[in-house]
Amino acid sequence: MASNSGTIRKLVLDGVSYDVPGDINITFNRSAFEIEGVPTTGRTMFKMTRRVPTQEGVVIMTDPAEAENLNDLSERLDSFPIAVTLADDSTYRTTGKINYESWETEENRSTVVIIPDKTKDAWTPFLA
Repeated sequence: MASNSGTIRKLVLDGVSYDVPGDINITFNRSAFEIEGVPTTGRTMFKMTRRVPTQEGVVIMTDPAEAENLNDLSERLDSFPIAVTLADDSTYRTTGKINYESWETEENRSTVVIIPDKTKDAWTPFLA
């Protein structure tokens, strides 16, 4: 089953499961480093800058009550558990926060960015 790909199957934020549409494609920034090649008179020097391995473009189907709950989560000062289950049933877990980007009332779609609270080993994989 590991060769299956597609939309995520499940999203859990602070113990609450949220519905996701069947047509989303999230961006999973896996690496904890952004690597840039710096030209020199000899060999290339590599500049490695830490970055947070976020998940971006996460769309959630939310009614007004769920949208308010997401807003409350985004304004919390403490981190909370997050789990994302992919199409092949692999699950990635972290502890962190969300950035609540928008809520589209036409289709009740909310968009968030998942931000782990650490950069190294931010996500714990449970592979299918």
